[in-house]
Amino acid sequence: MDGRVFWNRTSQILLNESWDNECNDHDLIYYNFVHLTETTILPSLIGILCSTGLVGNILVLVTILRSTKKTVPDIYICNLAVADVVHVTVMPFLIHQWARGGHWVFGSALCTIITSLDNCNQVACAAVMTAVSLDRYLAVVHPFRLMTLRTRSKTIWINLFVWVVSFVMVLPAWVHSKVIRFPDGLESCSMNLVTPKEVLWYTLYQTIMSFFLPLPLIITCYMLILCYTWRMYLKNKRERRANNQSRERAIRLTKMVLVLVAVFLVSVGPYHMLQLVNLTLRRPTLAYYTCYYLSVCLSYAASSINPFIYILLSGHFRRRLTYRKPPSRPVVEREPNGPQVRTPHSSF
Repeated sequence: MDGRVFWNRTSQILLNESWDNECNDHDLIYYNFVHLTETTILPSLIGILCSTGLVGNILVLVTILRSTKKTVPDIYICNLAVADVVHVTVMPFLIHQWARGGHWVFGSALCTIITSLDNCNQVACAAVMTAVSLDRYLAVVHPFRLMTLRTRSKTIWINLFVWVVSFVMVLPAWVHSKVIRFPDGLESCSMNLVTPKEVLWYTLYQTIMSFFLPLPLIITCYMLILCYTWRMYLKNKRERRANNQSRERAIRLTKMVLVLVAVFLVSVGPYHMLQLVNLTLRRPTLAYYTCYYLSVCLSYAASSINPFIYILLSGHFRRRLTYRKPPSRPVVEREPNGPQVRTPHSSF
């Protein structure tokens, strides 16, 4: 479909060459492991992830859409859920191709569409995560600045802009994805990258746009949020304005930030790193293939995990899911005859 299918098909060619040239026990184990994983184990695991992700993201969308008052974070969460639904929608095509040993039966046009959507989703998810991080930074650290930018209508336009940019950024996928007929007669949907130079530049482009560019922006925003949150809590504590509720809020926000960053790193980081490692390998080893298949599953697992992060870490989201009325809580703490001090909280 994207780079994943290209690397898989390359491995099959290498395996066939080794099978023809020197058929020994090591090559037999090597071939059987790759073939069994690509045709049985990987499709089964991704099928489970597809089902879980579809149910979870539809639950998120229904919960948000049925709410009478939608906030700016709701729009971002809804957009991420839509991206994840698109992700799990293209999964069955990937499962079918892998289960049939790399054979594509859906035609050239659908090959281009599915491959491009898969690539677009990778870029869009990273871009939306970056936009969410910037929005959370403005909401917590600078709540009264750029308020005109944090309206629901402006947020919708920002998300639409993110999708348009994502479609433009995956133009290489629209141009190079096609059904390729290999020398052994197999027709597979893949990126038609002929020379090593094309493979190198496409891999670098995909990795930078989907991972290495958004990662430092996301981490920077969340680190600034945490620093500000704890600085405000310690200031209130010194001035004896802090209470257990503000401390719990700061801890809860810290946990959410750590989980969000960790999920982003663990889900897409290994895949992109192994794509770079693959550029230096002449013939991938069994250890590499084992790590590679795990990274592919992790990269698709994010679409299934994200809905449950919202449910488990966001009390506001859980209350709407169960129709529970949120408890009243003070946002501003005030000393008698003293200045008011705002305690930051997460509306995510």
